[in-house]
Amino acid sequence: MNQMIKKIYPNGKKTAIKAETMYLQPLLSNIKSSKKPFYYANFLSSLDGRIATQNKKFSNLLTPEVIKSDIDYNLFCQLHAQADCLVTNTNYVNGLNQGYYGDILSLKNQELMNWRKTKKLSGQKIIILSNSLNFKISEKIEKYKKSITILTTCNSTRKIEYFKKNGYKLKRTRGKDISPTFLNKHIIKENLRSVYFIAGPKIVEQMISKKLLDRLYYSTNLKMVGTSKYDTLIRGEFLNKCVNIYLKEMFIHTTGNEVQNIFQIYNF
Repeated sequence: MNQMIKKIYPNGKKTAIKAETMYLQPLLSNIKSSKKPFYYANFLSSLDGRIATQNKKFSNLLTPEVIKSDIDYNLFCQLHAQADCLVTNTNYVNGLNQGYYGDILSLKNQELMNWRKTKKLSGQKIIILSNSLNFKISEKIEKYKKSITILTTCNSTRKIEYFKKNGYKLKRTRGKDISPTFLNKHIIKENLRSVYFIAGPKIVEQMISKKLLDRLYYSTNLKMVGTSKYDTLIRGEFLNKCVNIYLKEMFIHTTGNEVQNIFQIYNF
């Protein structure tokens, strides 16, 4: 990549930052967050708050192509590289199986893979949150079977046995949704330190509402996308009161055709 990004907050002598290493320091698994793991999430949005809009080809809400960029994807990979555990959901697995989501369950960047080795980071675990267990085992997730644990509230014996007979670790809890508390207890039991949410906004909103999310990386492409069918970071299903967040750092990048992206790091 070899591109530079301008740091605009806080003020300091160093304003030009290398894009390919911007999110690699400090090492997130080393951040002490009381007695709990360090939880973080990343979203890409248009200026008018769209993280996903209706895609006609797949009849689903997907990230608009017009707000994607190579730099944002590279920053996503840097956050991915620091995770002890990736948390995703049913929707992502179905999208992966059907081909409208790419495989982000492992690193594809050789430099970041080598970086993990130099930091002596062990293999990444994967947690799939699935209330319904409405997804099929395919070769796209089968290769990650040893790393996967499925957390579910489903009480269907048939569905549970389907995954167990195929060798998948599965833990069940009661309730309508997998609670942040149940997820947190599982992660603590597994001795995982840095946990990256690569699922949709639902679990992130739940984590925020229970004061468990530590950091939000938020990329804003300065375009207005519009459309009436869209998804946004906070749907309001779980967060029913105001939450203060703290702007830690902000960066801006302008491409040759004057398309701008702002990269923000927030602490809770």
